[in-house]
Amino acid sequence: MEVFIVDLPEDLAQPGAGPLAGTDRRMPAPPAGVVQRRLTFTGERLHPGVDGPRHWLRCSPDGAEITFLARDDAGIVQLWTVSPNGGAPRQVTRNPWPVASTFTWSPDGRFLAYVMDGSVFVTDARNGEGRRLTARLPENAAPRPEACVFSPDGRRIAYVRRVAGSDGVFNQVFVVELE
Repeated sequence: MEVFIVDLPEDLAQPGAGPLAGTDRRMPAPPAGVVQRRLTFTGERLHPGVDGPRHWLRCSPDGAEITFLARDDAGIVQLWTVSPNGGAPRQVTRNPWPVASTFTWSPDGRFLAYVMDGSVFVTDARNGEGRRLTARLPENAAPRPEACVFSPDGRRIAYVRRVAGSDGVFNQVFVVELE
């Protein structure tokens, strides 16, 4: 899998090569002027393609970078970015453990939050420096692989982990403060 982007025209109501709504015998066709571009070309890498626990892409708040998960040369899932205008992907993290969840940008575009090694981590997107925000927990109590989500002011991160109760094990939302 690679990263692609679709450029959309101003007017999405103009039919392209076929009817926008499709027919009983034909799938809907994209509007006129839609252009799909491939942003990554990783076939020559030791571990090619987008890879990891989630293949969801996230755009930085300013729209300058598209973030995705891919394996480094050691086979460890890391955070990478690529410009929507094209160019070489940039490896953001160089962690000893694989990123184990999807990820989220902070509102100011400075940090990325994710789960790794049984903890919530945050990484500075500019220099790749990461730090553990929660204690490492065993797999049955560790943060879940769903996204860690920043508060609107960027000072807190919400995440989900399992908690045992008298009626069983349940997913619960927790919040950690950025220092």
